[in-house]
Amino acid sequence: MDSNGRFRLEGAASSQEGNNSVLTSHPIAQFRKNPYFYFMYDGFWFAVCAAVLTTFWLTGFTPLIGAPSWWFAAAFPVLFFALVWAHLLIHNCTHGNLPRAINRVVGELLGIIVVVRFASWDIIHMRHHKYSDDRVKDPHPNFPSFWKTVVHTIVNVEKQLFQQYYDVWGDTPENHARERRRAWMSYGTNVVLVATWLWLLGPWFTVLVFAPANLLAGLFVIHFNWSTHNGEAATRLEDMRPVNLSSGYYAVGNKLFAGIYAHALHHDRPTIFNPAKALAAGVTSAAVEAEPAA
Repeated sequence: MDSNGRFRLEGAASSQEGNNSVLTSHPIAQFRKNPYFYFMYDGFWFAVCAAVLTTFWLTGFTPLIGAPSWWFAAAFPVLFFALVWAHLLIHNCTHGNLPRAINRVVGELLGIIVVVRFASWDIIHMRHHKYSDDRVKDPHPNFPSFWKTVVHTIVNVEKQLFQQYYDVWGDTPENHARERRRAWMSYGTNVVLVATWLWLLGPWFTVLVFAPANLLAGLFVIHFNWSTHNGEAATRLEDMRPVNLSSGYYAVGNKLFAGIYAHALHHDRPTIFNPAKALAAGVTSAAVEAEPAA
C-alpha cells in the first residue's frame, strides 16, 4: 500500500514536471531533442484553430466586428503599435528575458497574434545570432539596400528553417522529404490560423486593419534589423554589422520600444531587456560598435 501510494505520488510529480517543462522550455531546445517537434508543434496549433473554427460553425458565431466604421482609422495606429510591441516581447522571450514561469506562454500567445508563431521566431532568431550577417547562413541577411533586405528576408526564412533541421538531424534525402512535408503542414497551420482571425474579427476589420497592421509591423521589424546592422551607413556588404543607434528617429524609437536600436550591445548581451538603457548606464563590451557616422 505504501509502495503503491508512493508510486502514484511519484508518477503525478513526474507528469507535473513534464508539463512544466513543455510550458517553460524553449522551442529550439525541444527541436534539438525531437526530430518530429515541428510536426507536433504545428499539429497542436492546427488542432486548436480547427477546433475553434468548428465551434464557430456549430454555434453560428457572429464575428465581433461588422461593417467598416470611422473608428477603423483610429484603431489602425494603436493596433500597429501593439503589434510592434508584440514582436518586441517575442524577441525578448526568445532570449528568456521574461520570468521563466511566463516566458514561453507569453511568446506563444503573442506569436499567434502576429501569426508567425513562437517556435519559428525562436528557432530562426537563435540562428541569426549564431550566424549574424553571414550571407549564406543568416536567416535574414542584410544588404545596403533595404528593399533587397526585405526580399531576401522573406525568401530566406523558410530556407533557413530547412537548413537548421539538416544541421541538427542530418542532410539526408529522408530529411529533405520530411522537411517538405513539414513545410506543407506549416502552411496549412497558417491557413487555419488566418481563417480563425478572419472569422473572429470579421472580414472587414481583418482586411482593412488587422492584416495591414500586421504586415506593416513585420516590415518595421525588418527595418529595425536592417538599420541596426548598419544598413543606412553601409555601402558594401562588408559594412554590415550590428551597431548601436541613438540619435534622431532612433532616439525616439529607443524610448518607445525598450531600447531596441542599441543592437550591438544586444548581440553581445542578449539577456538585457532594454539595451539602450543599459548602454546609457555605462554597460559596454568589446563587441560594441560605436554609432556609425552619417
